[in-house]
Amino acid sequence: MSGDSDKLDSILEKLRKLDSVESKIDNLATQFNTLTTTVNTLKTDVKSNTDDIAAVRRELGSAKEEMESYKKEVKSLKTAHNTREQRLRACTLRIFNVPCSIGEWQDNFKNLATKIYDRVIRPALTAAKAAGDIGIVPQYQNAIKSCFRAFSQREPKTREAAGPSAASSSPPPVIVRLTTTTLKWAVMKHRRGVPLPPDAERDAGFRRYVVVEDLTPDSHRLLKQLQADTRTEKVWSAGGQIFFTRPGSAGAIKVKNVFDSVESILGS
Repeated sequence: MSGDSDKLDSILEKLRKLDSVESKIDNLATQFNTLTTTVNTLKTDVKSNTDDIAAVRRELGSAKEEMESYKKEVKSLKTAHNTREQRLRACTLRIFNVPCSIGEWQDNFKNLATKIYDRVIRPALTAAKAAGDIGIVPQYQNAIKSCFRAFSQREPKTREAAGPSAASSSPPPVIVRLTTTTLKWAVMKHRRGVPLPPDAERDAGFRRYVVVEDLTPDSHRLLKQLQADTRTEKVWSAGGQIFFTRPGSAGAIKVKNVFDSVESILGS
């Protein structure tokens, strides 16, 4: 009987252990189900986030396309405005190294216009007439429509306060609007025939008069950038258009748009 009792106790002990194992299995099953639910929830969240990211990417792509469209439109408008402004300057020249007193540029058009005409415009037109490019050399009243100093906003007061010597030490350019584009073309073509400044002015550092087209600020900015770049040899303007040559090449290249970057114009 004692042996049977021991066997029974052993069986009961195994049954208790089995119950404990089953309980643990149930707990593990519950935890697994919880983890499965959590994983499924995370999958749902990930899918939702992925969809959101895809939607944001689509919106970003659309915004980039819209921004590029705006950039093109702005560039087109700026180009059109610059072209119109340059056309308004079709008869205009910018002349450097012409010293003059405050009285000559401040109030009296005749004084400044006469000086510019006598020193620069008439000699160039005389050479143009001799070459057969124009028929007559008009008087200054019929050649010059307007003439003024290209002061910045602060320059006049600064120069006037400093006195006459300062006013002539570093003269700003003179803007001259001629009456016709033919006269402008003639002056530009024969500007190298303009006499040198008087001895006193040359001794002061003004070696020669410099005559260039009056470009718009944007065109002038690009011209200076190209001139400063080592990938160009000569840079100039003609008819409001900018041209340049590369070192070792004689072929002139025309800039298509003044709002293109220097890199896109010159390349690597």
